[in-house]
Amino acid sequence: MQSPPRLVRRPAIVSAALAPVFFIGGTLVAEALWPGFDPVTQTISELAAGDAPTRVFMTIMFALTGVSHLVTSVYAVGIGRPGRIALGLAGLATIGVAAFPLPTIASSSTAHTLAALAGFVLLAVWPVLGMRSSRDYPWLIRPGGAVLGTLLLGGLCLWFLSVWTSPDNSLLGVSERAAANLESLWPLVIVAALALRQRRARVPQP
Repeated sequence: MQSPPRLVRRPAIVSAALAPVFFIGGTLVAEALWPGFDPVTQTISELAAGDAPTRVFMTIMFALTGVSHLVTSVYAVGIGRPGRIALGLAGLATIGVAAFPLPTIASSSTAHTLAALAGFVLLAVWPVLGMRSSRDYPWLIRPGGAVLGTLLLGGLCLWFLSVWTSPDNSLLGVSERAAANLESLWPLVIVAALALRQRRARVPQP
């Protein structure tokens, strides 16, 4: 009897779980370490700006998040190859965010903006690029679930972009966190679904 396909390897389970710990947890810790920081109006990038008191800590969190996405893209073999490539590139873009920080709080940087936008886009589109059609895979990675995932992530990213480009950007921090936090969690959702399907497929049937 043919064995079920391998869907995910242990390093991907660990890395997918660590990504939101580094990103979401790191952001919350950095905000707590910076009295007066306003997460409603200020961006996550400002936590790693050149003159921010949390610069070193948040830069490390960005880099670790990017590395986590890279590891997940290598070992979550159940994801379609184009999706894995996009997720890996998103990891590199996140490392780019760490490598090219904002010069100062509330300033701008072309390199930083390009890296951040690339990360947002790639983390939104990888689910649909990684879809599988076979019923051997969980629903979230088949066409319906994959399209739904990208629509959800993409919709939040468009909300953030609309707030970012609006004269009244009083919810800039909120919209950014809504999009970025879910994007950091989505690989874990998919990896958990792959791991559960793999476990069920390998349990001997009575």
